[in-house]
Amino acid sequence: MTIWLLQLVLVIALCNLCGRLAERLGQCAVVGEIAAGLLLGPSLFGVIAPSFYDLLFGPRTLSAMAQVGEVGLILLMFQIGLHMELSETLRGKRWRIPVAIAAGGLIAPAAIGMIVAIVSKDTLASDVPALPYILFCGVALAVSAVPVMARIIDDLALGAMVGARHAMSAAMLTDALGWMLLATIASLSSGPGWAFAHMLVSLLVYLLLCALLVRFVVRPVLARLASTAHATRDRLAVLLCFVIASALATSLIGFHSAFGALAAALFVRRVPGVAKEWRDNVEGFVKLVLMPVFFACAGLHASVGTIDDAASWMWCGVFLVGGFIGKFGGSYLGARGTGLAPHDAMLVSSLMNTRGLMELIVLSIGLQMQILPPKVYTILVVFALVTTALTAPLVRFTLRMQTRAMSQQAA
Repeated sequence: MTIWLLQLVLVIALCNLCGRLAERLGQCAVVGEIAAGLLLGPSLFGVIAPSFYDLLFGPRTLSAMAQVGEVGLILLMFQIGLHMELSETLRGKRWRIPVAIAAGGLIAPAAIGMIVAIVSKDTLASDVPALPYILFCGVALAVSAVPVMARIIDDLALGAMVGARHAMSAAMLTDALGWMLLATIASLSSGPGWAFAHMLVSLLVYLLLCALLVRFVVRPVLARLASTAHATRDRLAVLLCFVIASALATSLIGFHSAFGALAAALFVRRVPGVAKEWRDNVEGFVKLVLMPVFFACAGLHASVGTIDDAASWMWCGVFLVGGFIGKFGGSYLGARGTGLAPHDAMLVSSLMNTRGLMELIVLSIGLQMQILPPKVYTILVVFALVTTALTAPLVRFTLRMQTRAMSQQAA
C-alpha cells in the first residue's frame, strides 16, 4: 500500500508539473503529461535511478497502478463519447465538407501506415500476426484527438473560424470510423474465420441489447432518480455501474473494455442532465488523477532503449514523416476539394495532425492485445508526442501566414 501511494503522488505531481511547463512553452498540457509518462518510464527514470525505479515501478509493484489505469481508460473513453456530436456534424448540407476532410485525413495516413508496416514488419514486428499488425499501424497513423484539438482551438481563440469548426467535425468522424476499424482489427486478431464472424455478431447483439437496456431500464431509472433527495449521487452511481458493466461485456465478448465504455456513452449522452452531472462531478477527478495514471502506465511500457539501432530509428522517422504528411496532405486535399479557401484548408490540416490522448488509447489497446510489439509501441508513442507538439506551432504559423496575406491584399 505504501508503494502504491508513493506511485500515485509521484505520477500526479510530475504530470501536473510537466503539463504546466508545456503550457508555459505554448503547448497544450497533454503534451507535457505524455512526456511525464515517458520520463517516469525506463527511458529516463529507469536509467538515472535503476534501483529506485525497480522498487517503485518494477513488475511486482505495478498491478495496482495497471488496474487503476484500466479504470481510467474506461472512464476516459466514456468521457470522450459524451462529447461526440456526430448528429450535428452530419445535419443538413454541412456534412459534405467534414466528410471530405475526414475521408482524406483517414485514407491517406492509413494507407501510408499500412505500406510502412508491410515493408518494416520483418525488421520491427516479425513475431506478431501480419494482418492485424498492418491494419493497426494504418489506424494508428489515421486517428486524430478531438479533446486535444478542442483545447488548442479554445486556447488560441479559434472557435469562430470556419477551418477550426470543420476540423473538429472531421476529427469526430475520423475517430468514429477509427474506432470501428479498431474493433474489426481486434476481432481479427482473436482468430480467423468463424471466430471473427462470431465476435462481430456478438458485438452487434450486445449493442442492440444495450440500446434496449438504456431505453427501457437506464433512462427511466435516471428519470425517477432526478426527483430524489440525492439525485446527482444516485444517478452517477447508476451511470458508473452501467459504464463498467458495458466495458465488462465487450471485454467478455473479446473486444477491449474501452469499446464498451464508448458504446455506453453514445447510448446515454442524450439522457437529460447526464453530460452536465458527469462534467461537474466526475470529469475533474478523471483529469486530475486517472488521466495521469493512464499516461504513466503508457510511459512505463514505452522504452526508447528498445529503438536500439539505426534501422529502428530510420523506421521511427519514416512513421513520423509518413504519418504527418499523410494526415496533413489528405486533410488539405479533402478541404480544398470542397471549395475551402487555401488558408482555411491549411488550418484544418494543421489541426487534424493532433493525436495526443486518442493515439495513446489506441496504442495501449494494441499493446494489451499483443498486436504491437514493444519496439513499435514505443516508436508510435514518440510519433504521437511529436505530432501533437507540432500542432500548436503549426497552427500559429498558419495564422501568421493568413494575417500577412490579408495585410498584403488590403495594401
